Amino acid sequence: MKKFPEQMVLKFNDPRYFSIVKKNTELLARRMGFNENRIFDLAMAVEEAYVNAIEHGGKGSELNLKVEFLVYPDRLEISVSDTGCGFDLTRIEIPKTLKNLEGVRGRGLGLIKRLSDRFVLSSVPGSGTLIKIIKFVSSRRARKSMSLENI
Repeated sequence: MKKFPEQMVLKFNDPRYFSIVKKNTELLARRMGFNENRIFDLAMAVEEAYVNAIEHGGKGSELNLKVEFLVYPDRLEISVSDTGCGFDLTRIEIPKTLKNLEGVRGRGLGLIKRLSDRFVLSSVPGSGTLIKIIKFVSSRRARKSMSLENI
């Protein structure tokens, strides 16, 4: 009998490895039975989180990116974290709509939140940032779970 969650962790100091993160996201989601639309949403959310970590997580040898995949029978949880400067969560507002989608800046967290079934953001100034993206295999399951406090 399998024990859940199954875990895979990728750690990089070089942002060029993004394609490995994206391909692993898509491969895991496909093997879990996600449909192509949900795979696209998940890959896009992970891409945005990874780009944010690259942009705000430090430079050169300071850039410590970690991508953790937790596989459950009904969902995939992907955490993207960095050890950068972090920020004060009380000083930002995550957009509730995507009206700024054409904009060059300020759309990442709102987009990640919209593409995720569940979204967790944690950051401490001076200690880095963690973005957790949770996507259920079935969109029906995702709607049902929205009322749950804990997964």
